[in-house]
Amino acid sequence: MLKLCTLPKSNGRRLFSSALYLTGDKAREQFAVLVPYLDFKHKLGDLERLKRNIRLRKHQLDFDNLIHQWELYRDVEKRKKEIEQCRVELQKRIQQSVCKEEQQQLKSRAILARDDLKMLKEQSYKVADAFIANNFLSIPNDLHERTPEERWHCLYEKSAPVRNTRTPNVDLVQEQFEEFSPTCLYLTGDAAWMDLQLPMHCCETFRQNNCILFCNPDFVRSFLVEAAMVSKESLFLVREDDEPADKVNLLHLCGGGSLLSFLGYFTKLSVFPSALPLRLVASGKRYHFQRAQSNEVHVFGACKSAQEAEGMFDDMVQIYKQFYDQLPVGYRIVQVAAPNLRPIEAMRVDVELLDDRKQRYVKAAELGYYTDFLSKRIAFIYHEGKVQHFPHVIAGTAMSSVELIKLLLSNGIALDDLPMINPFEKK
Repeated sequence: MLKLCTLPKSNGRRLFSSALYLTGDKAREQFAVLVPYLDFKHKLGDLERLKRNIRLRKHQLDFDNLIHQWELYRDVEKRKKEIEQCRVELQKRIQQSVCKEEQQQLKSRAILARDDLKMLKEQSYKVADAFIANNFLSIPNDLHERTPEERWHCLYEKSAPVRNTRTPNVDLVQEQFEEFSPTCLYLTGDAAWMDLQLPMHCCETFRQNNCILFCNPDFVRSFLVEAAMVSKESLFLVREDDEPADKVNLLHLCGGGSLLSFLGYFTKLSVFPSALPLRLVASGKRYHFQRAQSNEVHVFGACKSAQEAEGMFDDMVQIYKQFYDQLPVGYRIVQVAAPNLRPIEAMRVDVELLDDRKQRYVKAAELGYYTDFLSKRIAFIYHEGKVQHFPHVIAGTAMSSVELIKLLLSNGIALDDLPMINPFEKK
């Protein structure tokens, strides 16, 4: 039996046990689904670049504590290697020695070295947990050169078309959006038809541009939530009756129209280089804690190199434009600035629709570039010869039905103003 609930608050104290990275002591009791690729050289090789990245993003990671934990971790790992090397040398000397007394002395030293190593390994689990789970895996992605440092800038803008439209009617939105609670919403009339037709038309637009229709699950495990650096408090937690009290890899409700739902398929997946690039699109629900569910269309792409991924990113933006050009609304595409990026994103563009009634822009869609950062966290790989590589990933929400339909209706745009999706339009 499954039961939806929320994660308990920590009362200001950080009570964190990672499901993405399990140390050896925890792995004895918890199942380790995957081991993320820990690229220490890239992330910590240039500390000035890292400090700048954290500063521009206004990220909450404590840089000084990160470096302190990194030094402790390196010191422990160095001592472990020294003891292991000592044990190897002692074993060689025992085999070469012909004197029984000397052999006995060497064996005694080898036993002490073994005990020291065992004790150090037990102590190293806490050090590794403090550094990797609580610090290293919180390091954000590198900023892309196209990401503005402080303020967004507009890449494209389309004015609202001149048309004979109905008078904006807020009452129509209230009539067709029956909200019983923040998470319970019932659509009627034109809103219900739009909720059905708009995602289908959006998917068809991407399919006509060489994207493959995909179907994703509604549930995801905690390790993928951590891999995507999403707050667990933003998702519904699914309690299972036979779930152990100390289980860390819990089940969450996310919906099939989200990035999280794609990750389950690509985790620990090895693909042939000939399978890349991948261009996928999926339509499904998106569940948010304390917000109504929505029908959303999510795209996912994977490429072998950064150059290919940037090209695909620009191609996807053109498909976004193709879809939103068909709607009788003004909109703009903006390049998001560093402080507004999610930690996992290297760059992102947002599609913002013009709300004529309130004379403001409302975010309707987004597309992010994740470099190979996400692939390393979920062990998504491809091989060229014997060399292992990580694909570069782009992904984003192409449309979210609830906010889009509210904007259309409140600005007097009804179903018969959208002939490309109107099931009653005469041809």
